[in-house]
Amino acid sequence: MRVSQLTGRRTNSLGWAKSDCHTCASHNRYCDRRRPRCSPCLAEGAVCKGYVQELNWERGAVRISKKRAKSYLGSTESATTKTAPLPTPATFTFVDPSESQKRPRRRSRTTAKSSHSNFSGSSPADIVATESAHEDASILSTSPCSNWSVSMPSSPRLSVDSQEIEPVLCARIGHQPGDVGYALAFFHSCFAYTTLTFDVNVNPWRACLPSIHEDLPCVRYAAVALAQRQQAHFSGKPEGVSILNLKAKALSLFASNLNHLSFECGLSTALLLIALDYAETGVSNWTVHLRGACHILESHGGIRLAESRPNLRVQIAMLIWYDVNAALISRCGPVFPRTYLNALMAWQADDEWSILALNGLPDGLFLDMYDVAVAASQLDNLDSCTVEALRAKFLKAQIKEGAGKCQILMSQVWRLGLVLYCTRVFSRTSTPSSEALQAIKDEEGLDTGSVLDDSTDTQLEAHALATQILDLVSTIPADSNFQKQCLMPIILAGCEMSATDTAYRKVAIEFSERWKQKTGIWIFDSGLEFLRTVWTRNDVEFADGAEDGCRGMQVPWTEVFLPSAGHGFLFG
Repeated sequence: MRVSQLTGRRTNSLGWAKSDCHTCASHNRYCDRRRPRCSPCLAEGAVCKGYVQELNWERGAVRISKKRAKSYLGSTESATTKTAPLPTPATFTFVDPSESQKRPRRRSRTTAKSSHSNFSGSSPADIVATESAHEDASILSTSPCSNWSVSMPSSPRLSVDSQEIEPVLCARIGHQPGDVGYALAFFHSCFAYTTLTFDVNVNPWRACLPSIHEDLPCVRYAAVALAQRQQAHFSGKPEGVSILNLKAKALSLFASNLNHLSFECGLSTALLLIALDYAETGVSNWTVHLRGACHILESHGGIRLAESRPNLRVQIAMLIWYDVNAALISRCGPVFPRTYLNALMAWQADDEWSILALNGLPDGLFLDMYDVAVAASQLDNLDSCTVEALRAKFLKAQIKEGAGKCQILMSQVWRLGLVLYCTRVFSRTSTPSSEALQAIKDEEGLDTGSVLDDSTDTQLEAHALATQILDLVSTIPADSNFQKQCLMPIILAGCEMSATDTAYRKVAIEFSERWKQKTGIWIFDSGLEFLRTVWTRNDVEFADGAEDGCRGMQVPWTEVFLPSAGHGFLFG
């Protein structure tokens, strides 16, 4: 019997097994069934002992004698003399058992190399350069799953120490722009990095891709729509009607099947729908998608569901990030409870992801940023000591030592941006007493001085912080991702610039226009519209008050855009 050759019939192109691995089964724990080694075993450093594997015997290649056949009768998993058919789902391709043993193995290696070189190694620029004019109609195929699979290469690279922890997309057919396979490859290789500060082992966008084979294709529709929208921008073409149709289909399926979606599919769809909205505009009813995602999590057991699932944790982190940023501008409070964020930060592993890598904010400030968003929704019941305590946390925040210059500048921009937010949004709260300010300084470990000064004029302090922020942004290289992540602080700082601050206004304008062009994300354009609305209102006020000697911003952005739960802004 050719035992050594028969092991070659086992293939990693299955992607996921039908049962738990032997290690997880023996420990009675969750297993994501990913081949060749599952994520829980990799995360714990344990040896994944593999899965139950159906063997496919070559017809006529092995002769089993009667004596040999008897020895199998005592086994609980006896082999039959017939050819055992392997399961053949539509999304995977298997080797024909009627062919010779050598040819399929040689073809398998070629396929693995080809798929790896065409997709996992492609840069966004390479994909954009090959785009040409093709019709979008093929994207609306009713069963694009038959063309794609999410599988592991023949040489597994699932190491938490590497950057290759996510599955590699392998196109079966259709490498031309307009094909589903091309769009998904573009999403995998280009869009998945667009919003990040730098690469992470567990990518929140790539974590959506295993759900493209769900029976309900809402993830597939949303991912293809996102990819085609960015492709259209890079190629200088108008967005096709098919993009709107795909978005409408994804949204309709998500809304009508909210209680029937798997939690993986539901959260992936919610995240992609938010991305579709902010790729088009920074103004939307964000709470609809966020509440849907929170409902799915709660109905499946809450945040504990993500404890052993890195992909789920990073997706929830992104959802909470968008939740908190939208809450800051709308001043209506986050949708996700703080306990979710507490759990995520406690379970976070340095080799998986970080808020800094995902969005540019130092991780240590995220919990405080959440508290500020909650406080902004409770202005009527907020006391001045609470406000100053929040400001003090940002003022005393330390930037991580050993970070690069650009990272330090970006972190400082975010820290000062949050101080500016507190100064402007909480300006109506009464000034705490000198004794209260001193108590806050002592508790937070701040130096005595002008850090918390009850005599400081809010208008002057806000303008000084804003100019400092824009000066720091100008120091970061214009093509650096670190500058790209400073949108929210730049919006807040730009709102403080009066008609006489033309140089600083120019910094905000050029930033928004440059990064909208470089990324194809229209949220930068929406941020600029937000700024111009504030500037227009204040320029009128400035002209009317010029004779009285009034200078500076007359109407803060908080009065131009009143709190709104149903129609908010997202600039994070």
